[in-house]
Amino acid sequence: MKVYDHIVIGGGVIGCSIAYRLAEAGLRVAVFDAGRAGQASMAAGGMLGAQNEFERENPLLEIALESRAMFPQLRDELLYSTGIDIELRTAGLIKTAATEQEWSELRQQYQFLTDKDPSIQWLEPEEVPEVEPCMTSQTAGAIFLEKDHQVKAPLLAEAFLKAAMNAGVHVYEETKALRLLIQQNRVLGIDTSIGSFHATQVTMAAGAWSSHLLADTIFSLPVIPVKGECLSIRLAGPAPVKTVFAVDGCYIVPKRNKEMLIGATSIPGSFDTSVTAGGILSLLQRASRLLPVLSDGIIHRTWAGVRPQAADHLPVMGSHPFIDSLHICTGHYRNGILLSPITGILMKKYITGCQETHKLLAPFAPARFSGSCAANIHECLN
Repeated sequence: MKVYDHIVIGGGVIGCSIAYRLAEAGLRVAVFDAGRAGQASMAAGGMLGAQNEFERENPLLEIALESRAMFPQLRDELLYSTGIDIELRTAGLIKTAATEQEWSELRQQYQFLTDKDPSIQWLEPEEVPEVEPCMTSQTAGAIFLEKDHQVKAPLLAEAFLKAAMNAGVHVYEETKALRLLIQQNRVLGIDTSIGSFHATQVTMAAGAWSSHLLADTIFSLPVIPVKGECLSIRLAGPAPVKTVFAVDGCYIVPKRNKEMLIGATSIPGSFDTSVTAGGILSLLQRASRLLPVLSDGIIHRTWAGVRPQAADHLPVMGSHPFIDSLHICTGHYRNGILLSPITGILMKKYITGCQETHKLLAPFAPARFSGSCAANIHECLN
């Protein structure tokens, strides 16, 4: 039986970021993933929407901004450690409204964000093509977030995984965690499909799948799966360089070689990763209204991913409310890529006993769901 200082369940960008930082601190760490490590993270669009995602005060905002600022250094660090370029692109993001109601919502967001950052620009419809020539002026208005950049999610997932392994982390792919080993309200390790493994501490970072293993701990974690279908189109002619995000949730993220990543549908409660014709049709219709050049593109691939969403739409980061030495880190929803750098660092500090970090992460503590909210997930979501 192998023994580790720390076991991380889940090999996505969040789990591997945590494992990487713990191993850097000198701990013996193992990561377990039921499938291919990073598979769920690879489905993401890669947007670093630290401003795009927030319309009002939120305890996550400052953390998101700090995490976004880490990416230039992280790019260099991971390139040096692994040889993988995460393809950080710094053209910014245009968020656009199509209707009068969306215009009102976007205007309120603009006013909230400009109070904190005057660099954000409001664009009238005729100004939109001046900032992104491939866009149509047939909008109600837009804002330009020049600091909301993007990376290529599969490369980030691969780089975090490789960096963790280079730091000494043992990675067990295709190895399902079957149950937690608990004795006298303390976690001792995990049972897996290939046997038992002991550890001083365990972190549950299995995204939308985290709730299943925690069901036996007298604690209902209200994190549900949200399926998102996506596709990519390759263009031969003129191609946009800026990320385009509609108020209704449709987005287009330009990658290298004129590949346009388009997402995403939103289907709560589904782990099904099949792609439907209706979902792709909806995305194509919405995206082509924003960027007419997409109609001339060739469909390259389609896929679906599963994002973890907590009942109050905030991440869950901290200790299990009843089981000692068991930590939870999930619920990042569509901000897992954005938050992966800072999450690894904060969880490392939290796990190793930094009291300032415990205070910082208090709004995201799993214990907030230990009362009536956890008993009725659907009510909390409404």
